[in-house]
Amino acid sequence: MTSLPRSIKWRTILLFIFSLTIIFLIIISAIGILLFSLIIENELFETTASQLSTVLFASSLIGIGLLLLPIAWLSIQRLRGRDFKTVSFPIIQTWVWITIPGLWLFSIILATLFYDAPGAAWYVPFLHLLSIALPIYIIIRIGTNRLQLGSGHRAWSVFGTGMTLSPLLAAIVEIGLILIGVIIFAVFLGTNSNSFSAIESLVAQLERAPDIESTLILLGPYLNNPLTLLAALAFLSFIIPVIEEILKSIGVLLIVDRITSNAQGFALGVLSGAGFAFTESLFASITPDDTWGITLGMRGISSGMHMLASGLVGWGIAAARLDKQYLKLIGLTILAIVLHGLWNAGAVFTVAGGLRISLSTSEFDLVGPLMTIAGVGLLLVLMGIIVVALFLINRYFHRSENKDEVVVV
Repeated sequence: MTSLPRSIKWRTILLFIFSLTIIFLIIISAIGILLFSLIIENELFETTASQLSTVLFASSLIGIGLLLLPIAWLSIQRLRGRDFKTVSFPIIQTWVWITIPGLWLFSIILATLFYDAPGAAWYVPFLHLLSIALPIYIIIRIGTNRLQLGSGHRAWSVFGTGMTLSPLLAAIVEIGLILIGVIIFAVFLGTNSNSFSAIESLVAQLERAPDIESTLILLGPYLNNPLTLLAALAFLSFIIPVIEEILKSIGVLLIVDRITSNAQGFALGVLSGAGFAFTESLFASITPDDTWGITLGMRGISSGMHMLASGLVGWGIAAARLDKQYLKLIGLTILAIVLHGLWNAGAVFTVAGGLRISLSTSEFDLVGPLMTIAGVGLLLVLMGIIVVALFLINRYFHRSENKDEVVVV
């Protein structure tokens, strides 16, 4: 048992209060959502898309809350003066490579086949959590194996911050920018009567549209407009990556004075990105439908992009702190933003190409298929780069890292 320095003690107290507050708020929110469905709508656990989405939203909150419990517990232990040794993951065993991916695919298949079966709301939430968590776990192992993470308390804290504070701040900034865009658009319409009349007429037609196909036909000219594609690319492939790559590694920044090596900065950045990916993927996949399996699979794969990007930023933070290499921080952050932007661009082209194909009125539209092929191809290339890069960076740091005492967890 040792007494903590004042700065670390207060940081631990604040972390304890933060974790307990978030746990309380999200658990209460989850219970409130379920009670609302039960009492007001009287349809809780019915096998309908809307009700299952409600249950999945609540179960996602509960899952996040449970993963914050170790932070509160370890904070108490630290305040009591407990010494924490440095921890790391061991090398991945063969059975892990076989079992985890196999269980992930099995979970996705079951979730896709039985999401609309009777009683699905009782077991689909578990399949949902497994489908998101398992690929994140295996990617964590690829990126952080044998690298010193610092204390278990530090590692959990960075993961928890990436899971809660980073998505919250990113959402606030992104929603704020969207609202600013809406206000600017509203002002433009207010000063342009012709555009306002056209939008008003479109809204009236959309309200009378009998089905989703009719809605897409009405929106076709706008969705296929090159300016729409450019706007989507500008927002999703530039603005969003800049915001998220700055905020995803806030957990690493908060403990930057405790980082002992560039390897540890990278490993903690991977953990921070894992927390962010877990939260984002959970809430981006709570609407089950016939393509849910594809959604779950892509969310799991996209987690690797978030984790590699945050790992690069964490590496840069450590280099700036320990070696005064501020240009490396800037360069690695730009690289992370470019990686994130390219990934989002692949997704944008894939979706835009698919929409163009479905909205095409001619017998054959070459642009739609080409956009889809380009988007899918870019995503596949990036998938391979991400896995290889995580493995090679991990190997590089493992070889260069000083062999301090490590406790395997």
